[in-house]
Amino acid sequence: MEPGNDREEGMSTLKTVLSFKKTVIFMVAPILLLPLPLSFPLSTEALAAYVSLILAVYWVFEVVPLAVTALLPMVFFPALGILDSKKTCSNYFKDTNVLFVGGLIVAVAVEKWNLHKRIALRVLLLVGTKPKWIMLGFMSTTAFLSMWISNTATTAMMVPVAQAVVTQLCDQDDGADDEKKVSMEKQTSKQSIKRLSSASVRANGEETNPMIQNGDVVMDTGSFDEVEMNEIRVAGQDGETTTSQTEVTYDVAKDETKVDVKTCSYDNDLKKGIFLCVAYAANIGGTGTLTGTNPNLVLAGQVESLYGREANVSFGTWFGYAFPGMLITLLTCWLLLDFMYLDLKNEIMQCFRSPRGFYRRTGDGSGNEAVKRIFREQYAELGPISWAEIAVLCHFAFLALLWLTRDPGFMPGWSTFFRDGYVTDATAAMMVAISLFVFPSRRPNLACWLSNRGGDNPPGSVPAILDWSSVNKTLPWSVVILLGGSFALADGIKASGLTDLIGEKLTGLQSVPPIAVAFVSTLVVAIFTEITSNTATATIFLPVLGKLGEAVHVNPLYLMLPATLTCSFAFMLPIATPPNAIAFAYGVLSVMDMVKAGTPMTIIAILLAIANNYIMGIAIFDVTTYPDWAYTTPSTTLSPTALPCVTNVPSVQLTEL
Repeated sequence: MEPGNDREEGMSTLKTVLSFKKTVIFMVAPILLLPLPLSFPLSTEALAAYVSLILAVYWVFEVVPLAVTALLPMVFFPALGILDSKKTCSNYFKDTNVLFVGGLIVAVAVEKWNLHKRIALRVLLLVGTKPKWIMLGFMSTTAFLSMWISNTATTAMMVPVAQAVVTQLCDQDDGADDEKKVSMEKQTSKQSIKRLSSASVRANGEETNPMIQNGDVVMDTGSFDEVEMNEIRVAGQDGETTTSQTEVTYDVAKDETKVDVKTCSYDNDLKKGIFLCVAYAANIGGTGTLTGTNPNLVLAGQVESLYGREANVSFGTWFGYAFPGMLITLLTCWLLLDFMYLDLKNEIMQCFRSPRGFYRRTGDGSGNEAVKRIFREQYAELGPISWAEIAVLCHFAFLALLWLTRDPGFMPGWSTFFRDGYVTDATAAMMVAISLFVFPSRRPNLACWLSNRGGDNPPGSVPAILDWSSVNKTLPWSVVILLGGSFALADGIKASGLTDLIGEKLTGLQSVPPIAVAFVSTLVVAIFTEITSNTATATIFLPVLGKLGEAVHVNPLYLMLPATLTCSFAFMLPIATPPNAIAFAYGVLSVMDMVKAGTPMTIIAILLAIANNYIMGIAIFDVTTYPDWAYTTPSTTLSPTALPCVTNVPSVQLTEL
């Protein structure tokens, strides 16, 4: 037999084995981890650790859908005697889950009536047409929308607009004839990303790792069918159209014109900067609100599960803590991308040496006018603002106001008018969400008993802003299950006593400076979140960090808050988050481009998260003081031997470090 044939058969066998990789991991992982519970028979702590490790392996390798893995606690915990079925199942629709569902229903209304697109285009019309201001406009708009609706849906809406803008900016030929300009056509398409072949995106609202399957893009558009994405087609002189970014360049053979190498380099950098800014802004913007991204909700639910209502993280307190840091991180990201891909580096260098030799984009302004025309045309296609859009905007603003004023912290909120602890952010979310199923989508004709001939509002019933079929089709129920699984896992770990054991084993770290513990733990989370789901990362690490805080005798939130923010700071790899994958899928960016920009951005974001902890963390959560609710957790009440090691440790004030 030929050696080449042996090699081909070996490769074929290897491919066949790898095709069963997920099945093998699913079957083998529980067996390989079995020595853990067998080494400690009748130990609920060992059983809880066994279940936790199985879930962690399944989440990291995604051997089954993440939501399916999240259902396993309902099987393992009752069967192994860790937590009974009623308590386990109750975690899957807790108050935090209801808050998430209510916020998503409002987001569905925003997307259904294209209010988010109107807001985005309006902002882009205001920021101007210079590349750096266009970048800032894209980032601010994307970040704001990501605070309230899915990061994935926001990116999927903004990237096609960004594609049209960079194409028009890069196709302006300095001093060239009008015949050399390309014309832009817009075609509404919900399948534009499906035809790309660089990455895979699941846009069902779940912040998970997109998996590349056979080089083809797989995208479930059913979860946001109401979001219309504009596919930009560039028409050349031969009448053909293409969506490939690599083909949107000057044809040297046709134009018989020498293309300036510096111009091409600048154009490529401009494209990369704009696409990266949209993806990064979506990741950063989600940290601004409690409902903006899943790790924030995981934090709120696990803090309540581990420490009770006294350690409550509400929408208002999270907003006060995270929003200023989000703005600073967003501006820092803008400056970094401007420095790497636009003119900021040249502007800085010109302050110290002659500007000779530096290249800056110049032109006759036709490209800028074309960009304005794109924004104006797309905004004009939306038509005048409708009754439904105004109604959704009012509901949205009213819900945000209710969330921010329920328990602001610095003053009594409206929840004081009700029994203490009975009204939460979920109450406000559900009230506004239910109203959307009743409020009319058109201005009703109040005189419906009179004949109305030829009017815009004929007598009769008016459909509501939302119907259940639209919500049921769009709402990411898998994320609701995933959150429930994270809460069930935390509850089972606490009930088993594993958290107490972890706390006892980590007491040796008391001599380590708390800021060093915070930096190392945050860095580990940042690395882990690049290769696995943000939600799974938060689920795995936050309970451990809470017990680590107790072990070193610092406020558990001192470690948990920056780690939660860092779960969303996945900038380095296309597979890290769906926004990264969507931007990568357009063929403009390479993996090295993302690593080059994402590495410094990740380091900066970590440092800003820790710095924000010392400013807003102290102001909102008093993270430098060991709280009373940390003394009253089960780790101190159910384990008498652990009491001396907690109560005898002097309180550490981090401000003295």
